[in-house]
Amino acid sequence: MAVINLTGVTVEFDSTRALDHIDLRVEPGEVLSIIGPNGAGKTTLLRVMAGLQRPSSGLLSFRGRAVTDTELPEFRRRVTMVFQKPILFGTTVFNNVAYGLRIRGVPETEVKQRVTAALEEVGMHGLAGRQARTLSGGEQKRVALAMARVTQPDVILLDEPTAYLDRDGVALVDDIVQCFRREGHVAVAIATHDILRVAHLSDQTLILDAGRIRAKGPTREVIREELESLAFGDLTSNLFHGTVVENGTGIEGGYRLSRVRVGHAVSIDVVTDRSGDVTVRIPPEDIIVSREPVLSSARNSLRGTVTEIEAENSTVLLTVDIGIPLVALITKSSLERLKISQGDSVCVTFKASSVRVY
Repeated sequence: MAVINLTGVTVEFDSTRALDHIDLRVEPGEVLSIIGPNGAGKTTLLRVMAGLQRPSSGLLSFRGRAVTDTELPEFRRRVTMVFQKPILFGTTVFNNVAYGLRIRGVPETEVKQRVTAALEEVGMHGLAGRQARTLSGGEQKRVALAMARVTQPDVILLDEPTAYLDRDGVALVDDIVQCFRREGHVAVAIATHDILRVAHLSDQTLILDAGRIRAKGPTREVIREELESLAFGDLTSNLFHGTVVENGTGIEGGYRLSRVRVGHAVSIDVVTDRSGDVTVRIPPEDIIVSREPVLSSARNSLRGTVTEIEAENSTVLLTVDIGIPLVALITKSSLERLKISQGDSVCVTFKASSVRVY
């Protein structure tokens, strides 16, 4: 039986239809990716699934029973949503994570045990006494994940969980989702604009486009069928079409160190078993940005011009024109240390093994 079922769900805000007749089932133990550009309706869909947004029409069911106004408070206890920008109380990290347990009447001895375990899981045990709102953006996300984890929900909903996280933070999100998967009874829905960031985590994927489901099915099938539109629809960063122009040293299992031409004048080294036309993705968190070339074993080092700087809490997205627009994720402290401004010349460096080839 589906843990959450949406039937003909429509949400309207004044004259805007945010969701248009959505039919969706989420099974226990399933990881669902919801992807689409900004404004597609991803967050609205999560809010409906969390019981935070009532549909204008249609039905939300939980384990086969319609979620009525009477049953809504209990439903919300079983479903937890982690927002893109965490909502934290003006108290300590420990008290934030303990809040959900205390309002459920959990004994204080058990509260201490469960909160301690949750904070250790997200690498925040040493900051239990800190004021939560003074933490960096990445640390606040870790606290929010611990808050979601500690109440042992049936469903956890993650809104852009890896946005503006550094590499360690992204790995932490992966580990937590994998932990839910191993437990086998918690359903997870991840809303993101970057499907290739979460593709390895999800069983099912749906693509939202202007509030409607454009595609839905097993993740691998959806990616394979929709890769062309993903590449050109601005649904993910650093996704480019290219051609394998040189097959080099064999490594193992049919994989080779190869060279791919992307665009007219850019070539990069990759590790792949593919040949001919390919699509490549370079994770922003795997790119090193420096003023001058760095001494490194990474095979890709290219110079370009910074065209855009987008700061969010403790991290920064840099767009560097190297002949193609390459987005790198660095910390705000790195930006300040390097004294990088728009228009500056910088080097971007990344390993051949970091490049995903499709």
